[in-house]
Amino acid sequence: MAAAAYSARVLELFADPPHAGDLADGPGERLRGEAGSPEQGAWVVFEARLAGGRVVAAAFRAFGCPHVIAAAALVAGRMTGARPEQAADFDAHALAAELELPASKLGRLLVVQDAAAALAPRAPPDR
Repeated sequence: MAAAAYSARVLELFADPPHAGDLADGPGERLRGEAGSPEQGAWVVFEARLAGGRVVAAAFRAFGCPHVIAAAALVAGRMTGARPEQAADFDAHALAAELELPASKLGRLLVVQDAAAALAPRAPPDR
């Protein structure tokens, strides 16, 4: 895909993605959520640090096209202040519109959303 096919916002976020890399050390519980795989063409890992039940810091690592990187950067940035179970509470269609993603890339946003949803701690199964 040629660079002209990417929106200015995607190119900006891809060139210097905020929140990319490993989560810095600090106090609080650490959570991790992962989805996708390099073989599938999109892989995203979110890490978040909690204090008082809310995300106080978030970071991501990702493999994929510039759309995946841009979307993960936005989602990581918007996690601050949220409860872990709210991390994936975003409208994939609205995010696609914000980034001017082609319809063919909507599935990539679902990988981002699945990784964010995987941050929520799981309750132990009932026995």
